[in-house]
Amino acid sequence: MNKLLSVKEIFGFRLGNRPQISGENGSRLGIAGMINYLSGVGISFDGYEVKTENATYRILIENEQNCCESWGYFSSDDNYEDFIGKDLVDVSLTDTALNQQKVQESGWYEDEGGIQFVDFKFSDGSVLQFAVYNAHNGYYGHSIYVIKDEEILHSDTL
Repeated sequence: MNKLLSVKEIFGFRLGNRPQISGENGSRLGIAGMINYLSGVGISFDGYEVKTENATYRILIENEQNCCESWGYFSSDDNYEDFIGKDLVDVSLTDTALNQQKVQESGWYEDEGGIQFVDFKFSDGSVLQFAVYNAHNGYYGHSIYVIKDEEILHSDTL
């Protein structure tokens, strides 16, 4: 089994390797991210760390402001404690939010950028969903990562 042990927010996490400079859809790192990338400092990320008996998952978004973009991360309104001890059966990316109202009411979404939802599915049919998002005018992308231990499961630039 793969029981969920903990869920916590993480801040200032740095990847060991430098991420790619360009992402999908033609977006690029902003000036702050580019300066850190080129200087070798690396890019700092915020998001969530989800630990199970067998693995540690991280859902991350670059945390450095570039201009006037609106970016960040959130999870469902569920209490994490309700999931502790449940058996994790799958982690998947989805384009459909379980909590679409929260996305629509946030007021952050504009014409450019995007959102990535990550679903943690449990043996009892319950789902704990996380999201990273960025809204911008086409120039201020933020790198995102979904990582299992040291393996990058998904990377993109929103």
